[in-house]
Amino acid sequence: MNTRTSTRRDFLKTSALALPLVMAGCSSISKPAAGAGEFISVRNRRFERRGKPYHFIGANFYQAAMLADPALLGGRAQLVRELDMLHAVGVTNLRLLAASEGSVAAGDKRRGIVQQPGQWDEGLLQGLDFTLAEMARRDMTGVLYLTNYWEWSGGMAMYVHWATGEPIPDPKQPGKKHTGADHMNFAARFYAMPAAQKSYRQYLAYLLNRHNTVNGRRYADDPTVMAWQLSNEPRPGMDEAITEANLPAFYTWMDETARFIKARAPRQLVSTGNEGTIGCLGKSDVFLKVHQSPAVDYATLHLWVKNWGWLTEPRLGPQYEEAVARANHHIEQHIDLAEQLGKPLVMEEFGIDRDNASTDPDSPTTMRDDFYEKMFHSLIGSCQAGGPLQAANFWVWSGEGTLEALRQRRAVREPVDLNGVLLTDQTTLAVIRKNNAKLASLVS
Repeated sequence: MNTRTSTRRDFLKTSALALPLVMAGCSSISKPAAGAGEFISVRNRRFERRGKPYHFIGANFYQAAMLADPALLGGRAQLVRELDMLHAVGVTNLRLLAASEGSVAAGDKRRGIVQQPGQWDEGLLQGLDFTLAEMARRDMTGVLYLTNYWEWSGGMAMYVHWATGEPIPDPKQPGKKHTGADHMNFAARFYAMPAAQKSYRQYLAYLLNRHNTVNGRRYADDPTVMAWQLSNEPRPGMDEAITEANLPAFYTWMDETARFIKARAPRQLVSTGNEGTIGCLGKSDVFLKVHQSPAVDYATLHLWVKNWGWLTEPRLGPQYEEAVARANHHIEQHIDLAEQLGKPLVMEEFGIDRDNASTDPDSPTTMRDDFYEKMFHSLIGSCQAGGPLQAANFWVWSGEGTLEALRQRRAVREPVDLNGVLLTDQTTLAVIRKNNAKLASLVS
């Protein structure tokens, strides 16, 4: 999602502390090679694991690998606590940022896993190792996205910058005349740029073949990885003329990158990270072509009623009900498209504000709780009917208040994500727990 940038940007700034950390719960014991049944597979438009349907209500937890950086004092202890809480409410799947490229936008050099082509940040990669090892202990699976269309983690624009040396158009930089469309079109050059693709694939090949420093598993052999995701919210551009011209390269990139991953990790799934028709010029035929590659195992959908202008009054009321109706219609449209593809569908991003768009952690979440109930109702109905919508990941898990417990030690000002679910949001957690129990009952 492109509008939730302030929290993400602050988190990705260079902030590692000098002290090393030894964390209880970290183990160097390697597990035996996983059997085929441990990996999630697709059959008849449904996910399966261990011979049973695999449905889930999961979470986006993009910051997990940064939180588990071994140099971040207290980070791994917090990650363990938060994974325990997610596990307690039935969350079995996490969508994780597994590649960041930093950023030189607005002159702000931010830390990225990919420091530059061919150079990786080992501390952040060990954070990802630790996260996956702890997820495995709780029988969780993850979707790992491998770059970003948006600027908050560096993303495609950084690959274009590295390949060309051209400055990244930054609409936030004072005195500059760049627009958001300028940045989006710059980033979209990535798909047809051989030098950018070479650097991107170099990291993919490295990560797929990496051995986890905690449990010894090679990433491509780890059933904890449900799916590799080509990017977070890849789009072919912004201006329609430019975007139309980009479409052939966009489709080719989807297909060839998915095949590149499948050739190296055949037991794991591949997905695009696409938002749905919103990220496809609003056109169903573009969405279908994006997902038609045989190397793409399932379709993805993101849903943002506020960011798309469907909801401007952040409270229960007639406008909210109309926004929910539009959301349900949007979901049904994508269920129909997934039916045409013959593939499962995951609503892997959706979220909504606290009441009245409050940033106070003690403010009520009445609207969010209702919205989650309604979205989960659509998911469970599809699962019950054997439909393609099989899973959902809410945006976003904020846990202990966007690192509130670490702020004094890190001296970082980090605003609360308006969509963030906090450890103290007991009513929201109850909704998640209840609906995960309903999903579990379908396969028990």
